Order: sequence, then structure tokens, then C-alpha cells
Amino acid sequence: MRKFDVIVLAVILAAAAGLRVWAPWDDVLGPADGTSAARVNFLETDAWYHVRLAESQVRNFPHRVTVDPYAAPGGQYVAIAPLLDTIISTVAVVTGGRHAPTGHIEQVAAFVPAVAGVLAVVAVWVLAGVAFDRRAGLLAGLLAAVLPGHFLDRSLIGFVDHHALEVLLAFATLACMAYGTVVGAGISLGLYLLAWASGSYFVFTLAVWIVTTAVVAPDRRAAAGRFAAITGAIALAIVLACQDPDLFRYNTQVAALGGFIAVSLIVMLFADRLAKVIGVGVIATVVVLGAVWMFLPNLASQVMVDVNRFRPDATRMAVLEARPLFMYTGNWTWDQPWVFFRSGFYVGAVAVVLLAVSAWRSKRVDHILIVCFTVVNYLATLGQNRFGYYLVPAAAVVAAWLSVRVLDWGGVPHGDNPNPRINRRLPFQRELAIVLVAGIVIAPNIVPAAVTAARGGGMPQYWFEAMQWLRTQTPEPFAPPDYYYARYGETPDRAAYTVMNWWDQGYWITQAARRVPISNPTQSGAAVSAKFFTETDEVAALKMLELARSKYVLLDFELPFRDGPDGSLAGRFQNLADWAGIPTSRYYQLCFSRRNDAEPWRSAWIYREAYYRSMAYRLMALGGQAVDPTNNTWVVQLQDRTDVTGRRFCEVANRWPYTRSDEAKVTASQRGPGFEAVGLTPWLPAFSVPAVPGLNIAAEFRDPQQQESESPMIRIFEAIQPLTPLPDR
Repeated sequence: MRKFDVIVLAVILAAAAGLRVWAPWDDVLGPADGTSAARVNFLETDAWYHVRLAESQVRNFPHRVTVDPYAAPGGQYVAIAPLLDTIISTVAVVTGGRHAPTGHIEQVAAFVPAVAGVLAVVAVWVLAGVAFDRRAGLLAGLLAAVLPGHFLDRSLIGFVDHHALEVLLAFATLACMAYGTVVGAGISLGLYLLAWASGSYFVFTLAVWIVTTAVVAPDRRAAAGRFAAITGAIALAIVLACQDPDLFRYNTQVAALGGFIAVSLIVMLFADRLAKVIGVGVIATVVVLGAVWMFLPNLASQVMVDVNRFRPDATRMAVLEARPLFMYTGNWTWDQPWVFFRSGFYVGAVAVVLLAVSAWRSKRVDHILIVCFTVVNYLATLGQNRFGYYLVPAAAVVAAWLSVRVLDWGGVPHGDNPNPRINRRLPFQRELAIVLVAGIVIAPNIVPAAVTAARGGGMPQYWFEAMQWLRTQTPEPFAPPDYYYARYGETPDRAAYTVMNWWDQGYWITQAARRVPISNPTQSGAAVSAKFFTETDEVAALKMLELARSKYVLLDFELPFRDGPDGSLAGRFQNLADWAGIPTSRYYQLCFSRRNDAEPWRSAWIYREAYYRSMAYRLMALGGQAVDPTNNTWVVQLQDRTDVTGRRFCEVANRWPYTRSDEAKVTASQRGPGFEAVGLTPWLPAFSVPAVPGLNIAAEFRDPQQQESESPMIRIFEAIQPLTPLPDR
């Protein structure tokens, strides 16, 4: 390796580390929101639970939690692959011992994704350098370091999740396969599966590669099949030895590796007979699928669930990272790839097509591998934008290959060819090549990358204060005061009470407040929470709290609706209704109105009485108090219309204001079908509702910049009725 390459690589890694550590430092490790007390403020909700698991493993090293009594009522199996949390806990124990302060463990955890991200840049450099040449390796490393998008975002300091570790191990696997070290490839693949429970996705990608190689490169079928089979066998041995058999998707990991090994062996054994390879493969696939469907229905069901993850539905659309790329905003948006990835997305798309043509001609197995991996991740990212963290470094590799080809076309000299000879078809061809690479591939991404890195997104100060209040001002949910650090058995103790909440902040409640939420980001308990928050009968709602043993109800300003920009709605109430299985039309409807035929249609949201009687609205907007509003209720005349494309929509043909809601309801009923009493404001009340008995406001929390007269950001209620004693165990 040349000294110049060492220097350039060091600069690239320094830039990668700077973007991932220096830019978000103040948001993660500095004073939070201007307060004097510093705290580690992780950048996304899952990070808090990884820290919970790592801290428990530190206290009980090397044992980790398998059933967590703080995650959900009655405990919840920890369906998270162990490698990330084990790395964090091991480093914390080595540097601070089993009794390391929580702050030390949190700081170690905060740095792990950034370190993994920088090491992933090294893996990208190795892959491109081995598959192409030293220039492509350095360019790929540079692009992986600075391209904006999901990979940069998920490898920032404080983004404590397994994504950066996945990328590192996936590209380590690819680099080892390109280099030809089967042991390294097998170990990297096995560790990858220990890092992500859904790692069968990558195994499927490798299976696509071996099948494609069998078709495209007949002379290399046997060698590729042998290499792939050994790689899969080593990975399978690691999974069988180290993975918890009770882990969610453990069976799919084993089945995926078994299928990958079988396909590889078929390609190897029938290398000279492609027709037999295809025939045997099809027959074996049908037989295996039929056997799984008949004798392993749980495995078949899990595979179908994983496949259906790429089909958007109402509840999945509530998770931003699970939305299709072009529907990230909720509507089809053509420029979303530019918003996320800038030029890297488009250059990578062109490059992978050209590399595919080149691989078809050259029959290079490593080039076919890179093409398959990149194409699969383009398709996956279109289905769910979360896979962009694989796509960005993959696009960096193929874009680097294309950039080198462009530079060679321009006759740009380099260390291996200081005096290139080319056919100059254009004036300033060399300069044009440099401008194309620097101006299209690199330059458009520098500033967006810096902006992406310097972002907040952690726990707001008012949420931190709410969690501290729960932790210090409410009774312990378990009898032993140090039960949070205990080593639990398969059937841990049941909590004396729970906290009714929406799932978004469940991990905050578990880790920061050390209390037991009803629902958490696995969506466990989401239906229970949704039914409570959408319930319109206060007696039924209180019965739900009793059944869930919820002593406290916690909700924030995001649960009811509020007016958004350009006539849109902000808030999560639609997600509540979707999870509760209730048609949203019971609570609200999007209609349109205009004063005359010459004017454009304008959105007109109408809110029905059920919305104003829901627990989410009454507790958050009204504080659980009774209200008898005046001059905010309307009678509207609704008509069904059809637009020029044949789509039906609702028109507010007329509207009349009423002083009191009961008068509006009487008038609407007298006028007959098509007339309704509604509200037109999502936050201000439009109907009379009684107080919610049995719940008292225990605490309220505001943003530091809010006035005391403003509605709080968070309200916590305490249930008055005593909880039913827990049965003896």
C-alpha cells in the first residue's frame, strides 16, 4: 500500500469520524436544550432500550436479559439480536467494571455506532479496492464517508442501534468474498446474523448472487458454489453455537442459511449442467416450501410476515422508516431520493446498470456480487426507505467504479498510469472528466452531509423532566428497589402497576423512568393503548385502565390533532384509530369546499363528536375537565362529488355556525341525511363533554420556551381507583 494512499485514507476516515462525532456532539453529549446539567441524549427511541439491555448485561456480565419485566406488562421476550449490546457491555466492563456508572455506560453506547460507521467506511474501501482498483477504493471510501442519507444518519454518535454494525459486517462479508477468504466471509456473515435478527435479508441477497453467477458465469459456477457453501456453513455454525434458539426469527435465520447452502451445493454439483441446476433448484424449492407450509406453519407465517413488511399498510405507515421511499411524506413525492441521498442515488442507479453490463461481459464473480447487492438494496429501499443505510455505501462502491471509468475516459493521470494515452474526442476532455466526477458525484453531497450530521432528534427536555418525575415521584413497580438491575428468570415478577402510554415513547419509560409501559416501539400493547385513547365512554375507559393495571396515564400534545401547514393535519390520532381498528370516519373526515365554481377546492377537515369525546382529546386538550363550548359548533351539509379522474370526495356544500352544540345537533337531525353537527377546529372544543372521573392531573410539563398559560406538552394523570391486588404466584 502506497504512502499516498495511507494519507488519503487517513483523511477520509478523519472526515468520516468528524461528521459522525464532532457535528452532533452538543446534541448528544453536551448540555441538553441549554440546561446546565449534561446528559446523554440519544438520537432515536430504540437507542434507549439498547442502553437498558447493555446496562443490565454490565451488572450481570456476561448474562443478558432474555425476558424483561420492565418492557411490557407481564414481561416481554427480548427479540433483539445480542451482538451490539454485548459489544457495549463488554467495553463498559473492561473500562469501568460491573459497577460502572450509568453515565459511563451511556457514553460508551453513544460512541459505538460512530466507530462502527467509520470501520464500515474501511470495509467499503477494501471492497472497492479489491474488486476494482486503488482509485475506486479511495473514491468509494470518500463517498461512503460523506454521502448524506440513512447510513450517515444511523452511524452518528448517539444513534445506538444495530444498523451501523450491520453495514460494517455486511460489507466485511462482501470484501472477504471479493478477496477470496472464505473463513473471513463465513465469520463476518455469522456475526452479521448475531447483530440483526432479520439478517436473513442479507442471506437472501447472497442466494440471489449465487443463482445469478450460475447463469452469467458458467466457468465459475463450481468455485463460486463451493465458496458460498463453505461461507454459509461457517455462518450456520456460529448461529447454532451463539444465537438464542428462542430469538425472534431464529428459525428464519437457520432456514435461510440452510437454503443458501443447499442452493450453493446444487450450483457446485451441477456446474456443467445449467438446465439440471435450474430444474433441481425449482423442484427443491417447491418441495421445501411445501414441507415448510405443512410441517412448520410458524416458520411459514414468519416468512410471510417478513415479506409483507414491504407492503405498506395504515399502521406501518405510522413508522417513518417503514414507509416506501417515494411515499415518505405520506404522499407520492418524486424528489424524495434527492432529499435523502442527493446525487448519490441517481449516480449509483446509472452506475449499477453499467456495471451489470460490464459484469455480464467480464463474468467477474465479485462484480456480479456487487451488482446483486446493490440492485436488491435499491429495490428494498423503494419498498421501505429504512434500507437506505445499505444502499448508500453500495451506491458509493458502484459510483466509485463509474467515476474511475470517467476519469480514464478523460485521460486523467494517476500513480499506475502517469501518462495515459487516449483518443481525445472532445476539447478539454480531461477537464470535463474531472468536473463530472467532482461536480456531480462528490460536490452536491458535502453540505447536505454536514447538515444531516448536525441534527437533534433525541429526547426533548420536557420529556426528560417527565421521565425524571415518573422515576422519582412514583412508587417502584416491583418490591425489590434494585429490581431494575436484577438477573431475571424465565418468569420474572409482575409489576404492581403500569403506565398507560402510546408506543412511541415506551422505551423512554422503560430506561429513563424505569417504569413499565403498556406499549413500546415493538408495537406490543399498541392495540390496548389505542383502544383506551380512542374510547369515548369514560366509564369504559376507566375499566380498561383497571384491566391493564394502569396507575398512571401519560400522553403528549402529539396524540390529538392540531392544524398543520397548508391545510394538513398534524398529530397521531389517525394512527390511534388505525391500531384500535376503528374507521377514522367515526372521528373526522377530509372534505373540500369552495365559494364558487371559479375558485380552487380547499381542504375542509370536519371533526365529529366522537373525536371530541375521545380520551386522547379530553385528557390532553381539556385536561380531563368538563367543557360546554359556545360559538364553535357548525351544521354542515355534505355532498358526495366525483372529480375529473373519477375519484369520489366529500364536499362541504354549506355551513352554519351555532352558539351551542346541542342546538346544532337538534338542527342537523331535523334537516335529515347529509346534514351533520361538527367541529372545524382540532384543538378547541366544539361539543359539550363531562369531566373524566377517576383521573386526576398528577403533573404537567412544558417546553422551556413555553408560557405557563399555554397548554402543556405532556400531561400525566393518576388513577384514583385502587388497583386489584396481584394474585399470589
